[in-house]
Amino acid sequence: MKRMMIMCFVLCVAMVASTQAAVITFSGPVDAMNTSVLDVEVNLHYTFVEGVTYGSGAKSFTTAGGNLIALAGNNASLGNVDMPAGTPSGSSGWYNAGSQWNGSCLAGNTDVLAWTDALKGNLWHNNASDATRPLTLHLAGLTIGQAYSVQLYSADARFTDRTQTYASSFSGGTFSGTSGSFSQNPAYKVTGTFIADAIYQDIFIQATDTVGNADTTLAVYTLYAVPEPATMILLGLGSLTMLRKRK
Repeated sequence: MKRMMIMCFVLCVAMVASTQAAVITFSGPVDAMNTSVLDVEVNLHYTFVEGVTYGSGAKSFTTAGGNLIALAGNNASLGNVDMPAGTPSGSSGWYNAGSQWNGSCLAGNTDVLAWTDALKGNLWHNNASDATRPLTLHLAGLTIGQAYSVQLYSADARFTDRTQTYASSFSGGTFSGTSGSFSQNPAYKVTGTFIADAIYQDIFIQATDTVGNADTTLAVYTLYAVPEPATMILLGLGSLTMLRKRK
C-alpha cells in the first residue's frame, strides 16, 4: 500500500512538472494607437516584470498618462522553425520567429514617436502550416502561484483583413483557451491573465485569415505581476470554475 502511495505521488509530481501552460483568460482587443493603453496596468498598481519590443530596438518614453515605460530591445531570431518543446529554461521572449521593422505595418502615427516606432517592429512566422507550427511566446522566470497579466500588442496594416488569435495551449494541432480572432489593423492590445503553475508560460499565436502566407505577428509585450488581493480574487474564480466543472 505504501509503495502504491509513493508511486501515485511520483506520477502526480511528474504530471505537474510536465504541464506547459496555465489557463489564460484573455480580454480585448483594445485600440493601441494611443499610449494611454499602456497606463492601465500602471494605474492598477501592478508590479512591472518586463517589457520587450522586437525589430525596433529598446524604447523608453513617457505615456499620455505621465508614466515612464521602458521596453528592452530583442532582435533575436530563430526563423521559421517548428515549434520546439516548451522548456522552463531560457530567458523570456520569442524562440521560433523572425524579426523585422516595417513602416507599412502601422497605419498612421500614435501620440508618441517611440511608441509608433515600436509598433512598426514585429516578430513574424509565415510557415504555410501555421496550424501545426504556431508562433510561440515563452515567458520564463515566473513564480509559481503568482498571478500575472501579460499585454500583447500587434499591428499589421499591410492587409485590411489581417487577423490572428492567441491561445493558452496547443496540442495535436488543436488550440484551446483562445482570445478569439481579432484584427491587427491599425494596432491592438490583447490582455491575458493567469496564475503561474510552472516557472514558465507559453502563449501560442495562430493566423485566422487567408491572406498570403497568413503571417502571425507581435510587436511588443509587457508582463506585470498582479498584487494581492487581486491574486486571491483570481484564485477564487479559478476554484469556482473547477467546482462548476465537477458538478
